[in-house]
Amino acid sequence: MVLEGTQEVPPNSSTASGLGTVIFDSTEIAASYTFRIEGVDYGPITGGSAQTPSTSDDVISTHFHNQVRGVNGPVVFGQINPAQDDDDLSIALNTDGSWTVSGRWETTDPASVPITDFADEFGSAPVGSEIPIYFNVHTNQNQGGEIRGQLIAIADDNDNVVVGTPGDDFLPGLGGNDIIRGLAGNDRLEGGDGDDIIRGGQGNDNINTGAGNDLVFGGQGNDTVVGMAGMDTVFGGAGDDFIAWNDPTGDIVFGDAGNDTLRGGDVAADTIFGGNGDDLIRAVANQQLADHAPDRLFGDRGNDTIFGGNAGDTIEGGADDDNLAGFGGADQFIFRETEPGSDTITDFDVTQDVAVLEGFGADFDPLDNLSASASGTTLDLGEGNQVLFLGLLPTELNAANFLVTA
Repeated sequence: MVLEGTQEVPPNSSTASGLGTVIFDSTEIAASYTFRIEGVDYGPITGGSAQTPSTSDDVISTHFHNQVRGVNGPVVFGQINPAQDDDDLSIALNTDGSWTVSGRWETTDPASVPITDFADEFGSAPVGSEIPIYFNVHTNQNQGGEIRGQLIAIADDNDNVVVGTPGDDFLPGLGGNDIIRGLAGNDRLEGGDGDDIIRGGQGNDNINTGAGNDLVFGGQGNDTVVGMAGMDTVFGGAGDDFIAWNDPTGDIVFGDAGNDTLRGGDVAADTIFGGNGDDLIRAVANQQLADHAPDRLFGDRGNDTIFGGNAGDTIEGGADDDNLAGFGGADQFIFRETEPGSDTITDFDVTQDVAVLEGFGADFDPLDNLSASASGTTLDLGEGNQVLFLGLLPTELNAANFLVTA
């Protein structure tokens, strides 16, 4: 829902604006709403400090009204004057100067018109159609309405295509196999149930995949991706992304460009690629658990830090200078001749771990290229490339700790 002065009757030229989402729960007959509004001042009406010296932008009331677009209608549920959502209403000032107004319209609220009167319209509106309810923000300057927005059905429990705006959107997919596109802006995207395709687009997006086997593209920006209750495939995209999950099914995650933080689940076998950048990759959510699944962890380019779990993980730092830790289990650490760098293994277990050396030639003998250093044993891979086995003496390593392939 877009809030703007041009939707008022008569229209005005207000520079204030807003975006909002209303989610109707047909089981409980309730509507949860969230609006992000800028260009008006909720400070005085909420007992706080004014944002501006002028009182013309001060909010005096906020309501839901009943009428179609282009026509003024009566108040059916008030947040401020009248205050009909005191049990759930939240009005919070954001760091960028905008305001978030959220709450829940329920059957127990003292609304001017009960929500049950609109249950059929909320619950059966076809996607893309308008609902005869609009949200209105009133100020001292425009007491009849500063900005307003008409409710439009954007998703239901069927397979929907949900597209945001260039601003900051909240887009829920609900049920069904949905396609959700945030476009520009710092969006909040929720897949819900079903096998969804979610594209964050530009901006720092917050994505919750929900249930189902989802495909996620974070896009540009520093994105956060969580949820991942199914067998998901996630591409973080450009930016410093945070991707974390802990579900019983295996996921495939690509951090892509940027310095990403990627944290896998405890009980499923995940495959994680850091991509370009200095990434932090953790195989598991809880390092202290006794039983983890074997994961495949790839740092790719950049100076990465990779932590395995308590199972037999496959860990490959890739090019550049990486810090690697297998933790428990019989881990394999892979080093390729085509991916130069100076890597460190912090906890190599000589009783069960293996360093796999690919592309160095069948005649390469790692035991002949070991030397003691102040902090452990260094394996010289030629041309300035090496692996440091932290805390180990050369005599502690043996042929069983290495696998050399041509």
